[in-house]
Amino acid sequence: MSSRSRLLRAWDALETYAAGLLGAAALALAFYQVVMRYLFNDAPEGAEEGVLYLVIWAVFIISSRLVRDDEHVGADFLVGRLPIPARRWLAVATTLLALGFCLLVTWYGVHIVDAALSMGERSTTRLRFPMWIAYLSVPVGSSLIALSCVYRLDLLVRRFTPELFAERIHSDVVCANDGEGGCS
Repeated sequence: MSSRSRLLRAWDALETYAAGLLGAAALALAFYQVVMRYLFNDAPEGAEEGVLYLVIWAVFIISSRLVRDDEHVGADFLVGRLPIPARRWLAVATTLLALGFCLLVTWYGVHIVDAALSMGERSTTRLRFPMWIAYLSVPVGSSLIALSCVYRLDLLVRRFTPELFAERIHSDVVCANDGEGGCS
């Protein structure tokens, strides 16, 4: 297995486990909130806010993998009917646009986090959660998505094969090297 394939597997696993842990923590916190509210008539005030922040972080983290695996939402009904060279260059153009957008969001996200941190901004609930931690999900998630866009551009420009459009976009790295002849 190549070092690129190992790095991609580690990156996939790290994002998947991080998003899974955040999702599990959100689920546990939501369950705690429901139990406390309906069984003990004592709703913890910060639980709902905590669930929201955990889910936002999980969504931003897993979005990177969706872009890398070409599993994000897309209107490919018409695009799928184009010849492969046209699909390739359309994918390159849209990936470049997405990369530019993610870099812009990362840039402004860092400024928002810095402003929230310097002002000591906190949530309005009794939890008084530091908002810079919640806002940090935007530049972190956007930079991860930007890295996935760079990876996709590498596949589409340097390592392109027509089979990329027949299977998922990074199957040449992950699936071909799994030793079983198929994707896991």
